[in-house]
Amino acid sequence: MIRTFPQAVKFLESFTPAPREKFLGPIALKRMQYLAEIMGSSQFSYPTIHVGGTSGKGSTATIIASILATKYKVGLNTSPHLEKISERIKINGADISDTDFIGLINELIPYIEKMKISKYGKPSTFEITIAGAFLYFKKKKVDVAVFEVGLGGAYDGTNVIRPEVAILTNVGLDHTEILGGTVEKIAKDKVGIIKPGIQVISGVKQASVKKIVQEKCKRQNAKLSLLGRDFNYQIKDMSENGSTFDYFGEKNYRSLSLPLLGEHQIENAALAIRAIEKLSNYPIIPASPVGRQSTNQPIKIANKEIRKGLKSAFIPGRMEVVRKNPLVILDGAHNTDKVQALVKAFGDIYPGKKTIFLVAIKSDKNAKEMLKLITPISKKIIFTEFSMMRDQGKIESYNVAILKTMVRVLKFKGDITAFKDIQEAVRQALSLAKKDDLILVTGSLYLVGEVRREIMNYKV
Repeated sequence: MIRTFPQAVKFLESFTPAPREKFLGPIALKRMQYLAEIMGSSQFSYPTIHVGGTSGKGSTATIIASILATKYKVGLNTSPHLEKISERIKINGADISDTDFIGLINELIPYIEKMKISKYGKPSTFEITIAGAFLYFKKKKVDVAVFEVGLGGAYDGTNVIRPEVAILTNVGLDHTEILGGTVEKIAKDKVGIIKPGIQVISGVKQASVKKIVQEKCKRQNAKLSLLGRDFNYQIKDMSENGSTFDYFGEKNYRSLSLPLLGEHQIENAALAIRAIEKLSNYPIIPASPVGRQSTNQPIKIANKEIRKGLKSAFIPGRMEVVRKNPLVILDGAHNTDKVQALVKAFGDIYPGKKTIFLVAIKSDKNAKEMLKLITPISKKIIFTEFSMMRDQGKIESYNVAILKTMVRVLKFKGDITAFKDIQEAVRQALSLAKKDDLILVTGSLYLVGEVRREIMNYKV
C-alpha cells in the first residue's frame, strides 16, 4: 500500500524502461492495449481529442482544454511534466491532488501485477500514467478528454483511444533516432493517430508532409481541415502582454485575445478553435462497438466561451514570464523548430533587444543548430547541465565544455560562462543582469522545470 506522494513517485520510477527500445514499436502499443483492456477500457467512456505533432502539441491540447472547460468538465493529459508528475493529469486546469494520485496508483497496482505475468511484461512509467489518466477521467465523469501524444503517434501509448478529432500541429526533425531522419519518415509515424471517419486538423506546411497527411486521411475516410486552406488567422497585435488576432473558419472571430506569447501560439490557438468547431458541429460518434454509445448530441461551444477560454489559457514553461526585475522568461524549446519559433517570437515582441541566455540542451538534440539560432540575439550565454530520471530512463544534457566549444566555433562575440550546478547558474544569471536586462532560459523542458522551481524560491 502506497501512503505518500513520494512513495507513489518512487513506485512509478521503478518502471522506467531499460533499455528504452523495449518500449517502442508495435509491442509497446499491444502492451498498452492489453493494459487498457484489463482495466475495462476506460478511455472509451468519454469523447476524446488527440493532439500530435513535433512542436506545439502540448500548447494546443492545453488551449483546447481551456476553451472546453468554460462549459464542460474536461480531462487533460500531457507530458512531460515540469516539476511534478501529477501535472500530467488535469481536470479543468487543476492537477490531480496528491491524495487522488496516491489512490489512483494503489488502484492500478493489481493491473500492473497482472501485466508482469502476461506475455507483454511490465508496463513503462509513461504507460502507467496514461492508464491512470484513462481511469481517473472515467471515475470523475468528465464530459470530454484531451490527450497529447507522448512520442511519434502510431505506437504511442495514447494511441489506444478512438478520438472524435485528431490534430497534427506540424512535423519537424526531432527524436530522429527513433522516428527516422527525414520529415517524411517522421510524418508516416505521426499520422498513425488518424482513425477511420474522424475529423483531422492539420497545421503541417511542407508539401511532402501534407501529401502524407492527405493520403492517410483518404485511406481512413477521415475529414481533413488544413491550416491556410480551410481555416486561417491574421495577427492584429503582439506584445509582451499577449496577442490579438482574427480567426477565419466555419465562423469568423474578430479580435481574439491570447495571453500566450508568440505567433506560434496564435497558430496553436487557430488549430484549437478549428478542432472545437468540428467537435461542436458534428455529433459525437461511438468510440467502439463496446464503448460509449452515440448521443447524436454535439458539444456546443459559442463565441463567448472561445474568448473566455483563450484569455484564461496558461502554459507554464512556454514563453512564461516568472520574474519582472530583472525580466526572466522560461521557454522549454528543445529542438530546432521550437528554438526558431522562440527566436521569432522574441524578435516580434522585443525588436532589436539582446538577452542573457541560460541554456542546457539534452545530449541527443542538435545543439549546434539550436545555438546557431540563439547567438545572434544573445549578449551573454550561461551554460549549465542536468541529469535526472524520467519515463524513458536517465536524461542527461550536453557537458558545458562541449556547448562552450560549439559557441566559440560559431564565433560568438559575447560573454560565455558555465556552471554545472543549475542553482548556481540561476544565481549568477540574476546577479549579472541589470535592471533593464532580460534573461531567457531555454534549451530543454527539463532545465526549465528545475529553473522554474529555483526562481520561484529565490528570495532576492
